[in-house]
Amino acid sequence: MNLNYLLGAAFSRSLDTLLRSRFFPLTRRFPHGVSWMFDLQRYMGSRSLGVLFDVGANTGQTLRTLLRYAPGAEIYAFEPAADTFRRLEAGFKDRGNVHLFNAALGARAGQLALQLSEDSEFNTLVPREGTGAAGATQMTEVTTVDAVVAAHGISHLDLLKVDVQGWEMEVLHGARELIAGQNLVFVFAEVAFRSDETEMQQFGELHRHLESCGFVLCGFYDPVRYGPRREFVLFANALYVHPGARLKWTDMQAEWTQWLSAQKPRPGASA
Repeated sequence: MNLNYLLGAAFSRSLDTLLRSRFFPLTRRFPHGVSWMFDLQRYMGSRSLGVLFDVGANTGQTLRTLLRYAPGAEIYAFEPAADTFRRLEAGFKDRGNVHLFNAALGARAGQLALQLSEDSEFNTLVPREGTGAAGATQMTEVTTVDAVVAAHGISHLDLLKVDVQGWEMEVLHGARELIAGQNLVFVFAEVAFRSDETEMQQFGELHRHLESCGFVLCGFYDPVRYGPRREFVLFANALYVHPGARLKWTDMQAEWTQWLSAQKPRPGASA
C-alpha cells in the first residue's frame, strides 16, 4: 500500500464524515457529483429520509453508506445468493431499522435460476450462454417492488437502489404501480456505456425507460475508467429523480414554483 493510496483514502474518509454530518449544510455551492447520498439529500431538501430499498445488497457495501447518511431511515435490503445473504445477515441482523430479504426482485413473482460467480458481485439472474465462471446456479425466490410495498404498507420510497448485473429493467418493471402513482422519488442504478458489457445494464435502455416514466437524470457517480490515460468510462452509477414524486412527498412546492417562474422559454419551444 503506497503513500498516495493512504493519503487518498484518508481524504475520502474525512470528506465523507464532513458531508454526512448534520451540521454541514445541504448547500448548492458544494460541487455536485462528489457524493451521491449528499446530492440526493440536498435534492430532497432534507437529511431525513423515509423508506429506502437496496436491491442487490451483496454483503452490505451500499447499505453501510445508507446507514451513515440516513441512520434513521427504514431500509429494505434484498440479496438472493444464500452464502452472500448469510454474510449480509451477520453484519446487519441486529439493526432494528434494516429489514433483510433472502430474495431477488423482478418483473413478476416466481422462482428463477441465479447464475453464480466466484465473485458474488457478478451473480446475475440474466441467463448465460455458457456455464459462467463457476458453472453453478441456485434457484431463488423472486418477488416485485410493488408486492413488497403492498405487503408492508409502504406509502412511497425515497430511494430505489439497483445493482443487479443486467437485471435492472426487470426490477423497474416490477415497480410499475409505484412509479405510476408518483410514489418513487429517486432511482440509483449501475449502468454500462459499452455495448459489449452484456452482463451489465446498458445506460441507453435504462435512461429511455426512466425518462418515459417521468424521471430526470441528476448525475453520474463513481465512474470506472480505463485506457492509457483513464480517458474512457466503462460504467458508473446514475442518479435519477422524479420531480412529480418529489413534489408529492416533500414541501418543495414553493421553491419549485419560484424556480419555474424564473425560467426563460427555450428557443423553439411552443407557448
